Amino acid sequence: MFQTANKVQKISDQIVEQIRNAVLSGQFKPGDRVASERELMSEFGVSKATLREALRVLEGMGLVEIRKGMSGGVFIAEVDMKTTIHSIVNFLHFRTVSIKDITMIRYFLEPPVVQLAALKIQSEDIEKLEKMISEDLGSQQTMISREIGFHRYLARMTGNPILILIMDFIDNILNDIKFQLKLGAEFYLKVEKAHRAILECLKRGDAHGARREVTNDLIEVGHELARISGTEPFDPRMMEEKDLSHQPIQSPVSQDKPMKESL
Repeated sequence: MFQTANKVQKISDQIVEQIRNAVLSGQFKPGDRVASERELMSEFGVSKATLREALRVLEGMGLVEIRKGMSGGVFIAEVDMKTTIHSIVNFLHFRTVSIKDITMIRYFLEPPVVQLAALKIQSEDIEKLEKMISEDLGSQQTMISREIGFHRYLARMTGNPILILIMDFIDNILNDIKFQLKLGAEFYLKVEKAHRAILECLKRGDAHGARREVTNDLIEVGHELARISGTEPFDPRMMEEKDLSHQPIQSPVSQDKPMKESL
């Protein structure tokens, strides 16, 4: 099934690529046994150290798991959302992601999310969202989890796994930022008030009102986080086109020298 690794490219990278491609192409499914380590060493023509280097990378991706014992070997893992989010967070750890960046992507994603949620919401959803808002304030981490959980639940109501993944990823970054900034109870009381306004719109099935309220919420949160951290906030006005309809049309200025008066 697999090709012998060549020496042009790093050998462990070739092993990772081949096994990953086999998984993504559907040759293996979650729970399938790929082979034993000895079998893979023989098939790839590599040493145990090289194979294990590749398997560590695949484990880090969440694609395989190594089982010990007589019936052990390399098995295809079930890639879950938590593993995927951790991989993305690890990648972005070495990139500069600002509060402005996060607020901008929330501005693009969350208003349509809550608008769709307003059209799909059921009585049990209202009860769960109400419970999230009404939970007693405890530690800072509890307050953060309660606030972020509200937005995550709205994303889950869309039923779109890609959107849910993206929203969970964004919320994980926000979680870390808020914990580091050590925001006070006053901040979370304002957020609670904003969430109640969103929920009231959802109860009425007011999709446009819910969209308006969630937009106000995320912009205010973004400005407050930027203020506390001393960074530049996202300003939605930067997305607006300038109205040029009322500006006077200027005549082109001639570069020619004026003609002399004829005698």
